[in-house]
Amino acid sequence: MVTPVREHRIHKVRTIIDAMHVDGCLIRGMENIFYLTGFTGSEGTLLVTHGSVVLCTDFRYITHAQESTRNITIVEVRDRDSSLRDICAQHGIKKLGFDSLHTSYDMYSTWSEKLSGIELVPLGHSIEEIRTHKEAEEVATIGKAVDIATKAFMEILRTMAPGRTEKDVVNELEYTMRRFGADGPSFNTIVASGVRAALPHAEPTDKKISHGEAVIIDFGVRYGGYCSDETCTVCVGTIDGEMRKLLRIVHEARSKGIEAIRVGMKLKELDTIVRGHIDNAGYGKFFRHGVGHGIGIAVHEAPAITSTAEGTLEEHMVITIEPGIYIPNVGGVRLEDMVLVTDTGAEILTHMSKDMLQV
Repeated sequence: MVTPVREHRIHKVRTIIDAMHVDGCLIRGMENIFYLTGFTGSEGTLLVTHGSVVLCTDFRYITHAQESTRNITIVEVRDRDSSLRDICAQHGIKKLGFDSLHTSYDMYSTWSEKLSGIELVPLGHSIEEIRTHKEAEEVATIGKAVDIATKAFMEILRTMAPGRTEKDVVNELEYTMRRFGADGPSFNTIVASGVRAALPHAEPTDKKISHGEAVIIDFGVRYGGYCSDETCTVCVGTIDGEMRKLLRIVHEARSKGIEAIRVGMKLKELDTIVRGHIDNAGYGKFFRHGVGHGIGIAVHEAPAITSTAEGTLEEHMVITIEPGIYIPNVGGVRLEDMVLVTDTGAEILTHMSKDMLQV
């Protein structure tokens, strides 16, 4: 159902329509359509004008669209582009904003031909910028995703032992997530052990986990349309002094970043604080990805927290802080938490302690 929250989001889109001096906007990104209407199908086009909200989809999703939305017009289409032309004509649209981040060049070319006489204006990141500010309902749903992920992770942690393969751990964790109520993983779970932990986005293999190895486990749940994302580094037995040192440095960098968070802080400044700690410890060249990212309907969404990021932290953003060190032929460490930016700093949403986890 469309709640008052979603009606408020539609109002924000109409503010964008006013600011861009267009008659309406056309949205193709399914994450944005879900955000605005609650519709979760895989195909749809949403038209928002000052007086109407029209969802166009095919016969597969008509019933679902009717059941999952409220106060919008559902139109079954066979020829989407011709139907759009007719709908735009009905609403007297002469200037139309479009979801340029989710519109292919081929689709734009088709619209330019089919919607002749209508000026197409790219919306850029306008909808994504609205999504960066999480409402209480969204934070609560994200919190439920975190709860499920934590419960599943704690259960499989008890079964981790030398001899299990990376794939074994992934399969059991993702199955357990679903058993505890997840709609599914929010991304492909990463389990990387030993020297393979030097690969930031390693795909799990049949490699057996050995005593004395550090294992990066990056996992998340999708629940109610929202995502969680967390990374722990688990020590199987006793790890050597070098890996203990890396864990300490990454833990300190993560802590410094979370403690520094404040409304109005430049994104690149937050990156500098976290990255600077690792750099000062002599491992800067082994940390090459961003410090964090926004998370919500998508597991990676605005804002990006990097050394070149523009913009500032704003209240009600949900972001990750995820420093790591990855040394080829040695191994790696990554620790990641999700935090809510508040008027007093950062509220950590994830539950797992980032002190040394040992099994």
